[in-house]
Amino acid sequence: MKNDLIIRILSLVSVVMMTGCIDIGNSERIDGMDDIADGMNRLSGETSAYLLAHADNPVNWYPWGDEAFETAVAEDKPIFLSIGYSSCHWCHVMEEESFEDPEVATLLNDTFICIKVDREERPDIDNLYMRFTVAMTGGGGWPMTVIMTPEGDPFYAATYIPKNASFGRTGMMQLIPAVARQWETGREEIVAQAAQIETVVIHSRQVSEVSRVPSQGVADSSFSAFRDSFDTEFGGFGNAPKFPSPHNLLFLLRYWSATGEQDALDMVSTTLRAIRCGGIYDQLGFGVHRYSTDREWLVPHFEKMLYDQALLTMAFLEAYGATEDEFFATAAREILEYVLHDMTSADGAFYSSEDADSEGGEGAFYTWSLDEMSRILTPAELQAAAGYWNVTESGNFTEAGALNNRRNILHLTRENCSSTMTSPGELQDVISAVRRTLLLSRESRPVPFRDEKILADWNGLMIAALARASIVLNDPEYLDAAVEAFEFIRDRMMTDDKRLIHSFAGGRQGPDAFLDDYVFLIWGCLELYSASMQQQYLTAAVELQSVLDNRFADESGGGYFFTGDYADPQIPRLKESYDGAVPSGNSVELGNLITLWKIIGDPGYLENASGIESAFGASVSAEPTAYSMLLSGIMYGRNGGTEVLLMGELDDPVLLEMLTVLRTGYRPWTTVLLMDPEDASEGPAWAPDISDTSVIPAAYVCRGGACSLPVGTAMELEELLAQDP
Repeated sequence: MKNDLIIRILSLVSVVMMTGCIDIGNSERIDGMDDIADGMNRLSGETSAYLLAHADNPVNWYPWGDEAFETAVAEDKPIFLSIGYSSCHWCHVMEEESFEDPEVATLLNDTFICIKVDREERPDIDNLYMRFTVAMTGGGGWPMTVIMTPEGDPFYAATYIPKNASFGRTGMMQLIPAVARQWETGREEIVAQAAQIETVVIHSRQVSEVSRVPSQGVADSSFSAFRDSFDTEFGGFGNAPKFPSPHNLLFLLRYWSATGEQDALDMVSTTLRAIRCGGIYDQLGFGVHRYSTDREWLVPHFEKMLYDQALLTMAFLEAYGATEDEFFATAAREILEYVLHDMTSADGAFYSSEDADSEGGEGAFYTWSLDEMSRILTPAELQAAAGYWNVTESGNFTEAGALNNRRNILHLTRENCSSTMTSPGELQDVISAVRRTLLLSRESRPVPFRDEKILADWNGLMIAALARASIVLNDPEYLDAAVEAFEFIRDRMMTDDKRLIHSFAGGRQGPDAFLDDYVFLIWGCLELYSASMQQQYLTAAVELQSVLDNRFADESGGGYFFTGDYADPQIPRLKESYDGAVPSGNSVELGNLITLWKIIGDPGYLENASGIESAFGASVSAEPTAYSMLLSGIMYGRNGGTEVLLMGELDDPVLLEMLTVLRTGYRPWTTVLLMDPEDASEGPAWAPDISDTSVIPAAYVCRGGACSLPVGTAMELEELLAQDP
């Protein structure tokens, strides 16, 4: 049924496209230009930087809302929905080619009610229509274009569309009149098919009523699939393009921890080294670009996303814990240096992204010619820099004709990357000085635009990464930064009843929060508690979890909806589990719930965790590599792990030594609870009998429901932890 319908829909789209060959005539197009209003369109009052950037387009954009849909019904026009985000390169290209062009704008305004959406501000809208786009085109991306009936039922989808047709790609000048003609002559068929699409395609990825728990071997299957697709020469998985996908690496690290499978650790180490050495990494200012367009990690799309910085920091930190290789610790510090220097607001919250584009085109800010370097550096410095970062006269950046400008993307050979990053010496001293010189010069260039909206979910990820870094790298400044960001969200993006706000920009709050906002911030709170042992962060995690359970939980099917019970009625409540560029909320929440159960002891947390596992079990079993973060949570629950109960005062030197032991090495499934001896009767269900407080400070190590006798020294604790579970 579903496949037959999609075939019929594709046939309909083909009819629309074939009628796109008609020529509506230059005079008709020019006459319509009188209808374009002067000045700003309806986006000028928005907070999103992406929407505000389109506020002076000649396209009569509406923000998403009742006014747009009511106008579409009143004027009997289909809706042209365009979804993108501020740092999206091809979004800028499509704007310059089409949305700023009066000729295209006239056609759009005459034919459609046009709606512009920032996917980062409204991920619920993006998730919904991305399902349709992927189902209809076989892929997705941004800018995303969806054409819908006035009631919101989609019947056409695409990503980037050029102004004019070329190389088999339909252009806006052909598409718009084709849709207009079909709307006039074949509307009944469009409306009928669109209604079926809304039912079959949009809801096709909803979780089946028949759920099952994944088999014991599902993690093994995922590992085998990753190993089969691993690029042994360049690292990463598959061919170009390559995304960092840190949650895949986190899964492999946990798999190595559980099984001792060396290949899993080697895949992580090789990939992280390749990313740090490659052009996808900003060798001067640090931080990671969004993805590599090639297999070698050389040519990136140059935008920088906050979530990539947070999740890759986590991956580098865990790789350091697993290997004790300073290379990974150094890379984590560098990424955090970039975030704290370039992506942090005066109030301590973290901005969402930086553009790929600046004056001169994509990558102009980051690339260098040998001649440019020669005007800045001494001959000796130039020789060292060119050799170290592979700078040549001919250049290596082929995007958008840049090779003609002899531009170079700075990157390291494997030998240089490994030998100089962590080994002090004369070359490293020279390179450090040259890097500072080049970075200072680069700062005089036109800088890429920075989207300064604050997103609760991505800030939650960054808070978690910083808190973890404060432990692994033993640097309290990272904890201070994490706390400051949390306090911003608590004070500016949270209501009195602990309900979160998703975004904050221009001094104004955005829409209500989504699943990921709660889940990622809970993760951040749990990491803050682990790093500080301060009860307030555990309390915050519990309060946020209570709102999540009350307003997002699917009581009948398990797991959590992406939107709360206050959701936009235009958007159906969907459940997401697929781990894309960012792991899904349900995937991360599985780990949160297990941690909360281990620390708090409330069996309701474990029941909800089991609900997530069973709700998405069929999907995980069918395609395990697409659910790597969810698998990490499943392994967490099944591994059992270790619970450590500490009794004493946080300022006790002996207790601090115990914490140092617990924070050394790689312990992905160890949870720590600090209790005051005066509250000894308030421990969780798994805790031992702690009524005898004669040993203070004390540590109890619990595994599989059995707890050790208390030990009173760091050495004794280390010996207990070293014993096989």
